[in-house]
Parts: sequence; structure tokens; C-alpha cells
Amino acid sequence: MPNQPDAAVVSGREHYAILDALRIILAFWVVMGHLGVFPLFAGMDQGTMLGRIFVRGWSSLVCGVPAVIGFFVISGFCIHVPYRYDRRLAVGRYYARRYIRILLPVFAFVIIFRLAGNRQPVFGAHSILYQSVLWSLVFEEIYYAVYPAIRWVRKLIGWSVLLPITFAIGALTAATRFNAPDWGDYNPLVAALIPFPVWLLGCLLAEQVDRLPSVESSWTIWKWRFYVWAGSWVCSMLHFHADIRLSQTMLWFGILAYFWIKREIAYARGRAPAAVLISAGAWSYSLYLMHYPASTIFSKLRIPSFGYLVDWCLLMGFTLGVSYLFYVVIEKPSHRLARRAGSPRNRASQVEA
Repeated sequence: MPNQPDAAVVSGREHYAILDALRIILAFWVVMGHLGVFPLFAGMDQGTMLGRIFVRGWSSLVCGVPAVIGFFVISGFCIHVPYRYDRRLAVGRYYARRYIRILLPVFAFVIIFRLAGNRQPVFGAHSILYQSVLWSLVFEEIYYAVYPAIRWVRKLIGWSVLLPITFAIGALTAATRFNAPDWGDYNPLVAALIPFPVWLLGCLLAEQVDRLPSVESSWTIWKWRFYVWAGSWVCSMLHFHADIRLSQTMLWFGILAYFWIKREIAYARGRAPAAVLISAGAWSYSLYLMHYPASTIFSKLRIPSFGYLVDWCLLMGFTLGVSYLFYVVIEKPSHRLARRAGSPRNRASQVEA
């Protein structure tokens, strides 16, 4: 990744270093949502009110689904950036690139997860493709499929008409099963309609990015980071304690995520993100895919317990290591293959989703 704080053109590819940093943060947020946040108060007596407040309050700080909504904004942005301003879209090469890039690691994930002991069917209502972390990738594959058509529709009617229509459809679709605990209660093609407007907000941001006003104040960006975390926490509390499910709130949380990511990009014009986050962003997709299989494999190793804190560190270290190995062996080669699927004669600037 380039060292420039804002967008840079490197070897014909347009990079936004901040997106790589955000990817790894969001991916690790999902990991903590599934495997547990750092057990700072583990071992406290939950028989007391104070103990319950500390233990349960601390564990509720992280919710993974809102982080996935942030991924949708970034994904829409990255897909649309190369083709904004009505740049030519070679549809065949576009599809080849997207599906090679995403699906080869998915096939490897399914094989590894089943070898690790997962017995879900590959297809069907309760399949590993929909009742696992792959649900978000199913949605994204649908968005990739309709993107050429939706790009044409956007050109025809504009964002001011398209976005309200898709938000209305998303909200009405969610309302058809108001008490559905998660996306799995909907047909995948139907469920994908709910966060689709959030993905489109990422496309809108791609058209706005060259005109974003600078964000100079660190206070401003940290305020927005607090807003997006607080929004995710409120949605989590509504889900678990008020029966207002994430399938209902994530559409609206996506608006907050859009404004937050917009400001992160603007803020990064004046400051480069930490180099370690930029570098780790390259394998955030592998981390997202592999954290469940890695934790399953770790549980089978029968490593003796060394206490809550050490056990958590060992689990996370193992998960990160397996994910990075998956990136080197599977994801990175598939990424290179996907690049070759693009025509060398049509090198539009690209940002990897």
C-alpha cells in the first residue's frame, strides 16, 4: 500500500490506504463479536450486581454485525470507484474478476471448515453458505451480479430517486418478518434487499470522494468513531433486550456507517493510517473467513488452560496465524489470478473490495 495519506495512483491502481486500515479493524471487530472481547473482567463474581455489570457490560461492547454493515459501505465504494464518471465497464471481465477474487477462497473455506468438523450442508436453507459468516458474501455476490444493471439505472434516474426507492424496499422487506432474529429467516435473495441501500451508499461515496472537504480535527474523527460505536451498541441492546432485531436496525445503522467512513477518508488526507493496519488490511478477508474454523481447530488441540487472559491471547494469536497462512496460500494467489482476468489493455484505476 502507498504511504501517501490520501488516494494515490500506483501502477495504475487507485488506493485508499484508510480503507485497508478500516478493513482489518472491522474484521477483528467481527472476530471479537464471535470469539469474545478481551476478558478484562473474567473471573469476577457474577453473583453480585457489580460483578454482573462489569462482566456483562464489558462483553456487550462489541457486536459483529454492524462491522459487516461497514464492510458493505466499503465494498460498494470499491466496486464503483473504477467505473464512476461513466467509465467503460467491460462486463465479462468484471464478473470474472469479482467471482474469482471472492469464490476461490470461499471454496477453500468450506473444505477447511468441514474438515474441522462442521457438518452443515453446503446448500439449502440451513447451509454453510447462508448460516455462517458466508451470509454477507452471499449478499455481496448478489450485489456484484446486479451492479452493471444498477449502474445503468443510476445513470437513468439518479441517486435522488434510486436511494429512496431502495431504502423503502429494504425497510418494507425487513418489516415483513419484524421478529426474525437474523437474516437466516429470510430467503437470501429477499434478505439481500435489506442492506442493499447501504451498499449503494458506498457507490454514492465513490462519486463524492474527489470533492470531500478535509477533516483536520482529531477531535472530530474520534467523535464520529464514538458515534458509530455507540450506534452499534444501541442496536445490539435493542436486539437482545427489546426484541428489535438487527435485521430491522442495520439498514438505518448503515447511514451512520456511511457518514463515518466518509469522514475517515477525508481525515486520512492529512494523516496516513498506521502502517501495521494498512499491511494487515491485505488479509482482512482471510481473517473474516477463517476465524471460525481456526477457533474450531484450536479447541481440538486440547491446550491446557493458563487462565482467562492467556487463553484468550493464545486463541487470538492462533486465529490470526491461521488466517494469515490462509491469505498466503489461498487468498493471495486467487487475487493474482483475478487480476489476470482483467484485460491488460483496459487498466482502469481499481480499488480492491
